[in-house]
Amino acid sequence: MQPAAHLVAIPGRRIGHYRNSARRRIKLYGLGATGTSVARAVGERGLPNVEVRTSSGAAGWREIAGAEPDPATNMVVIVCGEGDEGLFRPGRERPASLVTFVLLQRQGNLLVVRQDSVAQARGAADLFVTTSDRDYVADLIDNLAS
Repeated sequence: MQPAAHLVAIPGRRIGHYRNSARRRIKLYGLGATGTSVARAVGERGLPNVEVRTSSGAAGWREIAGAEPDPATNMVVIVCGEGDEGLFRPGRERPASLVTFVLLQRQGNLLVVRQDSVAQARGAADLFVTTSDRDYVADLIDNLAS
């Protein structure tokens, strides 16, 4: 028996009227030199629902998510290079939206996630990603914001 044509999932397309399939309003924060480079490259694409901020110094939620919470924002993505995760100083005022922290490594190394310097970022994020793929963040933003 063939499924009805209107019930068949089409890969790569959003599911109408399904909240988890809606385009995201994203705040992308590049932390440190590597994170700043990646975030600015994404920002150059000019996606209207992606706000890009960067810093080479320490940053907490106020710097990352903004002084006033934006109710339209439903995702915060923080990206930094290995060694810059210590610049993340989350504090208590965590945004209400989903938080993804991406740690870009020089080469894949799962042992780095056990380091104390990474524990704070891991604990403050809903999703913690380690990767050596510099295109990961751009792909993530493309998939969620477009």
